[in-house]
Amino acid sequence: KFMNQGGALVHLYTDGTVLVSHGGTEMGQGLHTKVCQVAAQAFNIPLDDVFVDDSSTDKVANTLPSAASMSTDLYGMATLDACQQILKRLQPIRNSLGPDATLKEIAKAAFFDRVDLSAHGFFAIDNDRCGYDWGKDAPEGYPSNLP
Repeated sequence: KFMNQGGALVHLYTDGTVLVSHGGTEMGQGLHTKVCQVAAQAFNIPLDDVFVDDSSTDKVANTLPSAASMSTDLYGMATLDACQQILKRLQPIRNSLGPDATLKEIAKAAFFDRVDLSAHGFFAIDNDRCGYDWGKDAPEGYPSNLP
């Protein structure tokens, strides 16, 4: 169960671009692209305005192996958590600038208003949905020679 957790660090820059660092390993499965898509959708900006940095423990500590098709869930949700923290801080600025303000305008105003434009996100799978219950009976018709 301890391996079902992940972290991400998100920076919003005053030019409206976003940099994401996460604890996953890109090995051809498209993890970096998927994490960028999460951030782009959260900030409602083009994918081209989101960049991902190589995984590094000086950005996201105590990383775990990328395995078992969980990386997108873990690091995508950690990225979303960080984005939502930043968006919450930006809400008063967004309200004052109006609905037509761009992220660049909002980020620049927030910077001059001394609002933190970085956040560390974290996600962990709920314990009730994590792991295998060895004491539970196998489904009816499940082969008895399999674990």
